Amino acid sequence: MRLHEKRGPMEVPSDLSQAKFRRRSRRALGAVLVCSAFLSGCSGAGLPPVFGAVFGLEGAEVAPFAVGTVPEPTPSAGDRVLGLAASSPGQCIYLRSDNRRFRATCPEGYKP
Repeated sequence: MRLHEKRGPMEVPSDLSQAKFRRRSRRALGAVLVCSAFLSGCSGAGLPPVFGAVFGLEGAEVAPFAVGTVPEPTPSAGDRVLGLAASSPGQCIYLRSDNRRFRATCPEGYKP
């Protein structure tokens, strides 16, 4: 008997019994049925906006969109200078107390 025999697509390996093969087949079929039932229930009613944007479901909620600009951050008393910004001369990277980083003009006389 050879160790690596070629098998057909539906041939059961000799080391597995028929019962184990059937159980695995049923589990795989059950998983496919559960996933398809879940996805077929996504009608789009009352779903978050991400379902409409990512999956293209019609009827998902729409997030409002506003045209505008984000204000430039300005350093405050609790902010700490981490160093110079590599891509912007004269700009520094700051760290806020809530661990957010932002880029703004370096303070007067700052030397790295």
